[in-house]
Amino acid sequence: MSKTRKIIYSILTEIQKGENRPHWKDYGIEKEEFANIIEMMEDEGLIKNSSVVRGGIGNKAHAIFIKDAKITMKGLDYLEENSIWKKTYKGLKEVREWLPL
Repeated sequence: MSKTRKIIYSILTEIQKGENRPHWKDYGIEKEEFANIIEMMEDEGLIKNSSVVRGGIGNKAHAIFIKDAKITMKGLDYLEENSIWKKTYKGLKEVREWLPL
């Protein structure tokens, strides 16, 4: 499975828990990549109430808002379809070690 799919799983899990909101730095990726993932998740209907503010040369991500994001039924289905990761996912503190598995 791809790293992006695992990041999506992690983001959905953290949103569902409602405790911590993931940040791009948690995953050791660039802000732009994280913004693209959040936009993809919103476009695919996995989450709602998120937004990415873009602008300037290259239309780069300036801000990513997921504080009020909610998981959708489609997002819950994604978690269920990838439930094999539930056994190894331990949360944001250990996410960088988990991604390469």
